[in-house]
Amino acid sequence: MTIRLWEKQYHWSNCLEKMKLNLGIYAVISLMSSSVLLATPALAQRSEPCNNDNQEQPSPRRREIINREYGLRFEIPANYRTELRRETEHRQQLSIIVRNPTDVNFMECGKRERMRGYGHQVSDVMVSIEPRPSNISNVRDILRNAAESSGIASEIIESNFTTIAGQDAVVYTGKTSYPERYRYAQLIHPNGQYIIKIFAGDYGNVIEPVDLAVMDIIISSLKIDG
Repeated sequence: MTIRLWEKQYHWSNCLEKMKLNLGIYAVISLMSSSVLLATPALAQRSEPCNNDNQEQPSPRRREIINREYGLRFEIPANYRTELRRETEHRQQLSIIVRNPTDVNFMECGKRERMRGYGHQVSDVMVSIEPRPSNISNVRDILRNAAESSGIASEIIESNFTTIAGQDAVVYTGKTSYPERYRYAQLIHPNGQYIIKIFAGDYGNVIEPVDLAVMDIIISSLKIDG
């Protein structure tokens, strides 16, 4: 009888210890879960170190950009920055990047913070010049070539012929399935050797209004020394 009583007491004691252990583990897990739940909103609300959401408006003051190599002159807003790029391997293209000051600061921040892909998050206006292909002799050829090379994923949705810097030109707007929206103004250099392109574009279905405004400033002020 004494042995059986002791066995029962040992059994209940062992059960209680297991219950305490299980309750303790459950409490720890519950506490950890609560900590995760409490921490999640804080992580979600943490802002990115760099952003370029609010584009600075173009300054009413202007400054002139001069490229003596190809005899190009045009105006940009005084608060915008420029960057010269030269491609020598394929198209022999020279490009002048015209960048909003907000994007200038964003690029500097992205480089400093080692952000991935920050260079693809800016929408620049670009003036480029490249050799004229042999199959292009006028602006109608330029538009035809652009339509043929756009492919299935891209299409030209609007175009018109005009005059820029005293030269025949074509201005057209296109879109891709990414989606991406872009606008080009193209003309043949007076010496007949090059094509001049003025570009604005961005990911999504809308081009930044400030980019279009800057593009129009460049188009209206462009001068070419033949």
